[in-house]
Amino acid sequence: MHGFRSTFRTWGMDHTNYPTEMLEFALAHLVGDQTVRAYARSDMVEKRRQLMEDWVAYIASQAGDTHFS
Repeated sequence: MHGFRSTFRTWGMDHTNYPTEMLEFALAHLVGDQTVRAYARSDMVEKRRQLMEDWVAYIASQAGDTHFS
């Protein structure tokens, strides 16, 4: 499981412009200190949806298979 998560995180850093916080949030990591988390109430569903669609497109392109999209 950590290999998959690491691959996702590396892809996010190397191939996208998504903020670090969003990538960490998508991995269900705690972001920020206790105060930051207390005020950050959004689940970023729409932004995470686009992130995951971009991830699927990347995986499909690497696999040479477009039926994922």
